[in-house]
Amino acid sequence: MKKALRIIGKIILVIVGVHLAAFLFFWIKNKAYIGGTEDSLIEYLNQHKQDISDPESAINLFDEDFYSNQLFLLGENHGAADVQQVDKQLFIHLHEKLGLRYYVAEMDSIRARRLNSFLSSPTKDAATLKQVVADIALRIPQQSSQGLYEKWMNFYDYNQRQPDSMQMIVLGIDKDFEDTSQGIGRDSIMLLNFKKIVEDRQLEDELFYGLFGYTHVLQDRVMGGGFTPLAAKIKKSDLPCADAVASIVCYNIDSEVRLPATGQYPAPPDEKTTLLNVDGPFVLVKGIKDLEEATEENTITLFDLDAPASPYTATQRLAGVKVNLMGSDVLPTDESQSTTDLFQYVVLIRNSKALTGLKR
Repeated sequence: MKKALRIIGKIILVIVGVHLAAFLFFWIKNKAYIGGTEDSLIEYLNQHKQDISDPESAINLFDEDFYSNQLFLLGENHGAADVQQVDKQLFIHLHEKLGLRYYVAEMDSIRARRLNSFLSSPTKDAATLKQVVADIALRIPQQSSQGLYEKWMNFYDYNQRQPDSMQMIVLGIDKDFEDTSQGIGRDSIMLLNFKKIVEDRQLEDELFYGLFGYTHVLQDRVMGGGFTPLAAKIKKSDLPCADAVASIVCYNIDSEVRLPATGQYPAPPDEKTTLLNVDGPFVLVKGIKDLEEATEENTITLFDLDAPASPYTATQRLAGVKVNLMGSDVLPTDESQSTTDLFQYVVLIRNSKALTGLKR
């Protein structure tokens, strides 16, 4: 009996040891990829940042080169609640600063039409908005949430205070939510839809702002050159805004994101996880420790990576994400690309709560 127990004990120790060794290997590999901090980069970041944690913050970081653009894109890894605040802040800032009216959305034309009907209605039609937000789950389950609903309620209030000539208009450029075909990539479809809207409505001279998933706003090829994101396609197109695109990306650390059950990955019972921050274990951004060092906990900080003499024009730190086990890497194609070839601004979100399910 004692001999059997000793054998069982040894087996348990071996199993625990193997799992511990695998964990340590995984942890060390992640730490090595992310890297430490660089003093020169932190000095630059501290000189080119603004804390925008307060929703009423007056954004003053952007320079005239930024405002000379025609298309402004914000990219997110879906599911963090604070992104909705950043989205609202940026649109309202550009609306008030430049008179920008057109909000380009990662939704189809049917839902955009319903959203525009909601925004222009003399009374709040909560049922229409709830249906639009619920329908978002067909394409972006993490984003279909109470936070998204409340953001558009806030946009309604803001829109009602504007004169007719300054009313917000949503342009839905994604393929139909019910379309599950795989023949043409979504980014190609979004480009074609955007071009058609611009041409049909004669919007060549208008300004545009949009919130999309992270990869869609990158301005150059990624994944070994095998994928050209929406923003990169726009820059290579004959659209009037092709040479005037600004991309801002959001990175999260110390945060929760929403992870509802979709059948693709196991979902936590409360639909929240802290495992998808960009400092690991599953999503990694090289150089993220520099941003962490330049910020405080519980903050939302905007950084300009493209100011004169920026070191980010000659490095790939912060450029793209490495994904462990749960998907494909989204990294620069080759060494000739710099961070600012992909995007020019970054928002570091710390300690965000997750979006929560839509209240019925």
